[in-house]
Amino acid sequence: MKRPDLPGAIGTTRSVRGPSRLRPVAEPASRFAPRDSDERRFTAGRRRRRRAWLTGGGALVAVALVVTGIVMSPLLTLTDIVVKGRDSVPERIIIGAASDQVGDPLVALNFDAIHKRLSSVARIQSFTTEIQPPHTLVIRVVERQAIGFMAVESDWEVIDAAGVVIDTVSVTPAGIPELLGESTTDIAFSAMAETLVSLPSSVRAKVASISAQTRDSVRFTLRGVGHEIVWGSPDNSAVKIVVMDRALRVADRSNGVFEIDVSAPDNIVLQPLRQITTRRPR
Repeated sequence: MKRPDLPGAIGTTRSVRGPSRLRPVAEPASRFAPRDSDERRFTAGRRRRRRAWLTGGGALVAVALVVTGIVMSPLLTLTDIVVKGRDSVPERIIIGAASDQVGDPLVALNFDAIHKRLSSVARIQSFTTEIQPPHTLVIRVVERQAIGFMAVESDWEVIDAAGVVIDTVSVTPAGIPELLGESTTDIAFSAMAETLVSLPSSVRAKVASISAQTRDSVRFTLRGVGHEIVWGSPDNSAVKIVVMDRALRVADRSNGVFEIDVSAPDNIVLQPLRQITTRRPR
């Protein structure tokens, strides 16, 4: 039988099936919350990266320890010092620059100390050092070459082309010319040095003395007969050497002592010196 509608209950009905059962309703998943599978993958990747870093770092440390142990061990220590390029500088002086480091690891050598000691040797112009494992240090030197000597009071100073005094002796040096000048820092000395360096060694060995007042007034005297060569400036030395050789042949055939002017190579002048005292034997 249909129940009549109650006043004030418009459009509402009651269930006749008994009390309703409450069911739990799941909270809606937030779109910002990570899923379990994503979190597991992220964590696993982070662990793999950590293991890789730890493994690589450990390997680098191990390698560094091994290398340090090798280079600092007696397997790579200095025992031999080899000198190359030496001529007049005593070998003991060069070896002495590094002898106090014999027995030290090659990587720990004090090259600043070696360079300081070698730089104090006047005859050494330049040098290089080279390590040759397992036990050798090679020292290569370039010595200064004497071009002449100057009188200083009662001694003689042996000088190279740069004007560096490489030795002082009390006996006249043999085989190099006397530099007739007062300074090694002026233009005249530079002209004399440049001229001597340009000469072949066979000709340079025959020069007894050389002088200059200016760059353009270089002249020198040859040993033996005593021919005087008016060289002029150091310019065009190659051409002057050729024409001087020809002029010397003419002078030698004349059995006299000549002044040979090659300052202008295309106009050679030979004239006898006034003080002719002897003739060369035939």
